[in-house]
Amino acid sequence: PESGEFLIRLTLAKEGHEVAVLQKHLNLTVREAEVLFWIAKGKTNRDIAEILSISHRTVNKHLEQSYVKIGVENRAAATARVLQTLLI
Repeated sequence: PESGEFLIRLTLAKEGHEVAVLQKHLNLTVREAEVLFWIAKGKTNRDIAEILSISHRTVNKHLEQSYVKIGVENRAAATARVLQTLLI
């Protein structure tokens, strides 16, 4: 590569912004918002556990609590709510 060239990962800033939007608009904890963010990206609970360095059981618990808070009953509905919220 030529000197002065570098790569910037814009997804990190975007992820942080999206998590903050979810937290604020859906009245979630940071961790609940992070879990829902990754659910909406199509990640499995085990993937999310690895990404966030938590156990998959903890991911399940965050999902259970998040579903109640946002008024949904399943993963598909949660994804729809997250995507709808991020389009605001």
